[in-house]
Amino acid sequence: MYSNKINYVLVGCFVMAMIVAAIGSVAVLTGRTGPTDQYFVMLDNVADIKYGTQVRFEGFPVGQVERIEPAEQRESNRFRIAISVEQGWIIPADSVTRIGSSSFLAAKTLDIESGHAEEAVAVGGDISSAAPSDMFTAMQGAASQLAALSEGSVKPLLGTLLSLATTVNRDTPRITGELATFVQRLNESLVPVQAILADENVQAIRRAIVNTEGTTQTLAGASQDLAQAMDKLRSLAANLDTLVDANDNGVELTLKDLRYTLAAVARSVDTIVYNFDGTARNMNEFSRLVRNNPGVLLGGTPREAVSEAKASQPEDTQ
Repeated sequence: MYSNKINYVLVGCFVMAMIVAAIGSVAVLTGRTGPTDQYFVMLDNVADIKYGTQVRFEGFPVGQVERIEPAEQRESNRFRIAISVEQGWIIPADSVTRIGSSSFLAAKTLDIESGHAEEAVAVGGDISSAAPSDMFTAMQGAASQLAALSEGSVKPLLGTLLSLATTVNRDTPRITGELATFVQRLNESLVPVQAILADENVQAIRRAIVNTEGTTQTLAGASQDLAQAMDKLRSLAANLDTLVDANDNGVELTLKDLRYTLAAVARSVDTIVYNFDGTARNMNEFSRLVRNNPGVLLGGTPREAVSEAKASQPEDTQ
Protein backbone atom coordinates (compact mmCIF):
# COMPACT_ATOMS: atom_id res chain seq x y z
CA MET A 1 0.00 0.00 0.00
CA TYR A 2 2.77 2.33 0.94
CA SER A 3 4.64 1.53 -2.25
CA ASN A 4 1.55 2.28 -4.38
CA LYS A 5 1.29 5.76 -2.81
CA ILE A 6 4.94 6.37 -3.57
CA ASN A 7 4.40 5.33 -7.18
CA TYR A 8 1.39 7.66 -7.49
CA VAL A 9 3.41 10.54 -6.06
CA LEU A 10 6.28 9.86 -8.44
CA VAL A 11 3.95 9.64 -11.41
CA GLY A 12 2.20 12.86 -10.39
CA CYS A 13 5.52 14.68 -10.00
CA PHE A 14 6.63 13.44 -13.38
CA VAL A 15 3.41 14.63 -15.01
CA MET A 16 3.68 18.01 -13.31
CA ALA A 17 7.29 18.30 -14.44
CA MET A 18 6.28 17.50 -18.04
CA ILE A 19 3.49 20.07 -17.87
CA VAL A 20 5.89 22.73 -16.58
CA ALA A 21 8.43 21.77 -19.24
CA ALA A 22 5.77 22.02 -21.96
CA ILE A 23 4.63 25.41 -20.72
CA GLY A 24 8.22 26.59 -20.61
CA SER A 25 8.91 25.30 -24.11
CA VAL A 26 5.82 27.03 -25.46
CA ALA A 27 6.82 30.22 -23.69
CA VAL A 28 10.33 30.03 -25.13
CA LEU A 29 9.06 29.28 -28.63
CA THR A 30 6.57 32.12 -28.55
CA GLY A 31 9.05 34.53 -27.06
CA ARG A 32 6.84 35.28 -24.07
CA THR A 33 9.13 34.68 -21.19
CA GLY A 34 8.57 38.00 -19.41
CA PRO A 35 6.94 41.44 -19.72
CA THR A 36 6.21 42.61 -23.30
CA ASP A 37 5.58 45.75 -25.33
CA GLN A 38 2.72 45.96 -27.81
CA TYR A 39 3.04 47.07 -31.44
CA PHE A 40 0.72 47.02 -34.44
CA VAL A 41 1.18 45.89 -38.06
CA MET A 42 -1.17 46.53 -41.04
CA LEU A 43 -1.38 43.70 -43.61
CA ASP A 44 -3.52 43.09 -46.70
CA ASN A 45 -3.63 39.32 -46.25
CA VAL A 46 -3.41 37.37 -42.98
CA ALA A 47 -3.63 33.83 -44.36
CA ASP A 48 -2.21 31.31 -41.84
CA ILE A 49 -1.69 34.09 -39.29
CA LYS A 50 -3.57 33.61 -36.00
CA TYR A 51 -3.26 34.10 -32.27
CA GLY A 52 0.07 32.78 -31.06
CA THR A 53 1.86 33.07 -34.40
CA GLN A 54 5.54 33.63 -33.68
CA VAL A 55 7.08 37.06 -34.23
CA ARG A 56 10.79 37.05 -35.18
CA PHE A 57 13.26 39.89 -35.40
CA GLU A 58 15.89 39.04 -38.01
CA GLY A 59 15.09 35.35 -37.36
CA PHE A 60 15.21 35.60 -33.56
CA PRO A 61 11.90 34.91 -31.73
CA VAL A 62 10.87 38.01 -29.80
CA GLY A 63 7.07 37.70 -29.38
CA GLN A 64 3.78 36.50 -30.76
CA VAL A 65 0.54 37.64 -32.38
CA GLU A 66 -2.07 38.67 -29.82
CA ARG A 67 -5.10 39.49 -31.95
CA ILE A 68 -6.21 40.34 -35.50
CA GLU A 69 -8.77 43.05 -36.18
CA PRO A 70 -10.15 44.06 -39.60
CA ALA A 71 -9.56 47.72 -40.36
CA GLU A 72 -11.67 49.02 -43.25
CA GLN A 73 -9.81 51.36 -45.60
CA ARG A 74 -11.03 53.56 -48.43
CA GLU A 75 -9.62 51.45 -51.25
CA SER A 76 -9.41 47.91 -49.80
CA ASN A 77 -9.91 45.95 -46.60
CA ARG A 78 -6.81 45.60 -44.44
CA PHE A 79 -6.12 43.93 -41.15
CA ARG A 80 -4.62 45.41 -38.00
CA ILE A 81 -2.48 42.88 -36.13
CA ALA A 82 -1.49 43.44 -32.51
CA ILE A 83 1.82 41.81 -31.58
CA SER A 84 3.62 41.54 -28.27
CA VAL A 85 7.42 41.89 -28.22
CA GLU A 86 9.86 41.45 -25.36
CA GLN A 87 9.93 44.55 -23.24
CA GLY A 88 12.74 46.91 -24.10
CA TRP A 89 13.40 45.41 -27.53
CA ILE A 90 14.46 48.23 -29.88
CA ILE A 91 12.85 48.21 -33.34
CA PRO A 92 14.27 50.85 -35.75
CA ALA A 93 11.68 53.17 -37.28
CA ASP A 94 12.41 52.00 -40.87
CA SER A 95 11.99 48.30 -40.05
CA VAL A 96 9.65 46.24 -42.28
CA THR A 97 7.35 43.35 -41.29
CA ARG A 98 6.62 40.48 -43.69
CA ILE A 99 4.82 37.16 -43.51
CA GLY A 100 7.39 34.40 -43.93
CA SER A 101 8.46 30.89 -43.02
CA SER A 102 11.79 29.28 -42.31
CA SER A 103 11.13 26.38 -44.70
CA PHE A 104 8.61 25.25 -47.27
CA LEU A 105 6.54 23.22 -44.79
CA ALA A 106 7.21 25.34 -41.71
CA ALA A 107 4.48 27.38 -39.97
CA LYS A 108 3.96 30.99 -40.96
CA THR A 109 5.67 33.67 -38.90
CA LEU A 110 5.82 37.46 -38.78
CA ASP A 111 9.40 38.43 -39.66
CA ILE A 112 10.66 41.91 -38.77
CA GLU A 113 13.54 43.07 -40.96
CA SER A 114 15.65 45.55 -39.02
CA GLY A 115 16.15 49.00 -40.50
CA HIS A 116 19.06 51.42 -40.11
CA ALA A 117 17.33 54.45 -38.62
CA GLU A 118 18.55 55.79 -35.31
CA GLU A 119 14.99 56.42 -34.11
CA ALA A 120 12.98 53.49 -32.80
CA VAL A 121 9.29 52.70 -33.15
CA ALA A 122 7.43 53.96 -30.09
CA VAL A 123 5.70 51.37 -27.93
CA GLY A 124 2.15 51.00 -29.21
CA GLY A 125 3.13 52.38 -32.65
CA ASP A 126 2.79 50.90 -36.10
CA ILE A 127 5.57 48.94 -37.82
CA SER A 128 5.73 49.21 -41.61
CA SER A 129 4.74 46.14 -43.61
CA ALA A 130 5.56 44.70 -47.05
CA ALA A 131 4.46 41.87 -49.31
CA PRO A 132 5.32 38.31 -48.20
CA SER A 133 8.70 37.01 -49.34
CA ASP A 134 8.45 33.27 -48.63
CA MET A 135 8.74 30.72 -51.43
CA PHE A 136 5.17 29.49 -51.22
CA THR A 137 3.78 33.00 -51.55
CA ALA A 138 6.13 33.71 -54.42
CA MET A 139 4.95 30.52 -56.12
CA GLN A 140 1.34 31.56 -55.57
CA GLY A 141 2.08 34.98 -57.10
CA ALA A 142 3.86 33.38 -60.03
CA ALA A 143 0.94 31.00 -60.52
CA SER A 144 -1.50 33.92 -60.47
CA GLN A 145 0.60 35.81 -63.00
CA LEU A 146 0.81 32.72 -65.21
CA ALA A 147 -2.93 32.29 -65.03
CA ALA A 148 -3.51 35.93 -65.92
CA LEU A 149 -0.98 35.63 -68.74
CA SER A 150 -2.70 32.50 -70.01
CA GLU A 151 -6.11 34.13 -69.96
CA GLY A 152 -5.05 37.51 -71.34
CA SER A 153 -2.28 36.62 -73.81
CA VAL A 154 -1.70 32.92 -74.45
CA LYS A 155 -5.28 32.00 -75.35
CA PRO A 156 -5.74 34.94 -77.77
CA LEU A 157 -2.32 34.13 -79.24
CA LEU A 158 -3.27 30.48 -79.72
CA GLY A 159 -6.52 31.58 -81.37
CA THR A 160 -4.64 33.90 -83.70
CA LEU A 161 -2.11 31.18 -84.56
CA LEU A 162 -4.94 28.71 -85.24
CA SER A 163 -6.68 31.21 -87.50
CA LEU A 164 -3.39 31.95 -89.26
CA ALA A 165 -2.71 28.22 -89.75
CA THR A 166 -6.20 27.76 -91.21
CA THR A 167 -5.65 30.69 -93.60
CA VAL A 168 -2.25 29.38 -94.65
CA ASN A 169 -3.66 25.88 -95.19
CA ARG A 170 -6.48 27.31 -97.33
CA ASP A 171 -4.29 29.66 -99.38
CA THR A 172 -1.26 27.39 -99.79
CA PRO A 173 -2.28 25.97 -103.23
CA ARG A 174 -2.95 29.46 -104.60
CA ILE A 175 0.31 30.81 -103.17
CA THR A 176 2.20 27.83 -104.62
CA GLY A 177 0.69 28.44 -108.07
CA GLU A 178 1.49 32.14 -107.95
CA LEU A 179 5.02 31.34 -106.81
CA ALA A 180 5.49 28.92 -109.73
CA THR A 181 4.18 31.55 -112.16
CA PHE A 182 6.53 34.14 -110.65
CA VAL A 183 9.51 31.80 -110.99
CA GLN A 184 8.60 31.09 -114.63
CA ARG A 185 8.32 34.80 -115.43
CA LEU A 186 11.57 35.42 -113.64
CA ASN A 187 13.29 32.79 -115.74
CA GLU A 188 11.84 34.35 -118.89
CA SER A 189 13.06 37.78 -117.79
CA LEU A 190 16.55 36.40 -117.17
CA VAL A 191 16.93 35.21 -120.78
CA PRO A 192 17.76 38.74 -122.14
CA VAL A 193 20.06 39.25 -119.19
CA GLN A 194 21.90 36.05 -120.02
CA ALA A 195 22.17 37.22 -123.64
CA ILE A 196 23.58 40.53 -122.48
CA LEU A 197 26.07 38.72 -120.28
CA ALA A 198 27.37 36.55 -123.15
CA ASP A 199 31.13 36.06 -123.40
CA GLU A 200 31.60 38.43 -126.36
CA ASN A 201 29.61 41.17 -124.61
CA VAL A 202 31.60 40.70 -121.43
CA GLN A 203 34.84 40.93 -123.42
CA ALA A 204 33.55 44.08 -125.14
CA ILE A 205 32.69 45.61 -121.78
CA ARG A 206 36.14 44.75 -120.48
CA ARG A 207 37.76 46.34 -123.57
CA ALA A 208 35.59 49.42 -123.09
CA ILE A 209 36.72 49.61 -119.48
CA VAL A 210 40.37 49.29 -120.55
CA ASN A 211 39.87 51.97 -123.21
CA THR A 212 38.15 54.18 -120.66
CA GLU A 213 41.09 53.78 -118.32
CA GLY A 214 43.48 54.68 -121.17
CA THR A 215 41.36 57.70 -122.08
CA THR A 216 41.34 58.72 -118.45
CA GLN A 217 45.11 58.51 -118.30
CA THR A 218 45.37 60.52 -121.55
CA LEU A 219 43.02 63.15 -120.18
CA ALA A 220 45.08 63.25 -117.01
CA GLY A 221 48.22 63.86 -119.11
CA ALA A 222 46.41 66.52 -121.16
CA SER A 223 45.25 68.12 -117.95
CA GLN A 224 48.84 68.26 -116.76
CA ASP A 225 49.95 69.76 -120.11
CA LEU A 226 47.14 72.28 -119.90
CA ALA A 227 48.20 73.16 -116.39
CA GLN A 228 51.76 73.66 -117.61
CA ALA A 229 50.49 75.85 -120.51
CA MET A 230 48.47 77.91 -118.08
CA ASP A 231 51.57 78.34 -115.95
CA LYS A 232 53.47 79.51 -119.03
CA LEU A 233 50.67 81.94 -119.96
CA ARG A 234 50.71 83.30 -116.43
CA SER A 235 54.49 83.70 -116.69
CA LEU A 236 54.13 85.43 -120.11
CA ALA A 237 51.49 87.77 -118.72
CA ALA A 238 53.76 88.54 -115.81
CA ASN A 239 56.64 89.24 -118.23
CA LEU A 240 54.39 91.51 -120.32
CA ASP A 241 53.37 93.36 -117.20
CA THR A 242 57.03 93.72 -116.27
CA LEU A 243 57.88 94.90 -119.81
CA VAL A 244 55.09 97.45 -119.83
CA ASP A 245 56.08 98.69 -116.42
CA ALA A 246 59.73 98.95 -117.51
CA ASN A 247 58.89 100.85 -120.75
CA ASP A 248 56.04 102.89 -119.45
CA ASN A 249 57.43 106.21 -120.81
CA GLY A 250 58.19 104.80 -124.31
CA VAL A 251 54.77 103.24 -124.61
CA GLU A 252 53.18 106.50 -123.59
CA LEU A 253 55.19 108.43 -126.25
CA THR A 254 54.26 105.84 -128.88
CA LEU A 255 50.62 106.19 -128.02
CA LYS A 256 50.88 109.99 -128.27
CA ASP A 257 52.55 109.75 -131.75
CA LEU A 258 49.96 107.27 -132.89
CA ARG A 259 47.17 109.56 -131.65
CA TYR A 260 48.71 112.55 -133.51
CA THR A 261 49.08 110.51 -136.74
CA LEU A 262 45.47 109.32 -136.56
CA ALA A 263 44.31 112.89 -135.99
CA ALA A 264 46.26 114.13 -139.09
CA VAL A 265 44.82 111.33 -141.24
CA ALA A 266 41.34 112.16 -139.98
CA ARG A 267 41.79 115.82 -140.99
CA SER A 268 43.03 114.93 -144.50
CA VAL A 269 40.77 111.99 -145.14
CA ASP A 270 38.21 114.06 -147.14
CA THR A 271 40.88 115.35 -149.51
CA ILE A 272 42.39 111.92 -149.89
CA VAL A 273 38.99 110.41 -150.65
CA TYR A 274 38.27 113.18 -153.18
CA ASN A 275 41.59 112.59 -154.95
CA PHE A 276 40.97 108.85 -154.92
CA ASP A 277 37.55 109.46 -156.49
CA GLY A 278 39.08 111.65 -159.25
CA THR A 279 41.83 109.14 -159.87
CA ALA A 280 39.24 106.40 -160.12
CA ARG A 281 37.27 108.46 -162.68
CA ASN A 282 40.41 109.11 -164.76
CA MET A 283 41.36 105.45 -164.66
CA ASN A 284 37.83 104.54 -165.71
CA GLU A 285 37.98 106.97 -168.67
CA PHE A 286 41.45 105.74 -169.63
CA SER A 287 40.34 102.14 -169.59
CA ARG A 288 37.30 103.06 -171.77
CA LEU A 289 39.54 104.79 -174.35
CA VAL A 290 41.86 101.81 -174.42
CA ARG A 291 39.00 99.44 -174.97
CA ASN A 292 37.66 101.59 -177.85
CA ASN A 293 41.02 102.33 -179.49
CA PRO A 294 43.99 100.25 -178.27
CA GLY A 295 46.18 102.29 -180.53
CA VAL A 296 46.11 105.10 -178.04
CA LEU A 297 48.74 103.18 -176.13
CA LEU A 298 51.06 103.48 -179.23
CA GLY A 299 50.54 107.24 -179.70
CA GLY A 300 47.80 107.03 -182.49
CA THR A 301 44.89 109.34 -182.89
CA PRO A 302 41.57 108.32 -181.61
CA ARG A 303 39.22 106.90 -184.21
CA GLU A 304 35.94 108.43 -185.16
CA ALA A 305 33.25 107.98 -182.73
CA VAL A 306 30.61 105.57 -183.88
CA SER A 307 27.11 105.76 -182.71
CA GLU A 308 25.60 102.78 -181.10
CA ALA A 309 23.01 102.34 -183.94
CA LYS A 310 25.71 102.43 -186.59
CA ALA A 311 28.01 100.23 -184.67
CA SER A 312 25.29 97.62 -184.37
CA GLN A 313 24.83 97.43 -188.26
CA PRO A 314 26.83 94.67 -190.03
CA GLU A 315 29.58 95.69 -192.47
CA ASP A 316 29.08 95.17 -196.23
CA THR A 317 31.06 92.35 -197.70
CA GLN A 318 32.86 93.12 -200.94
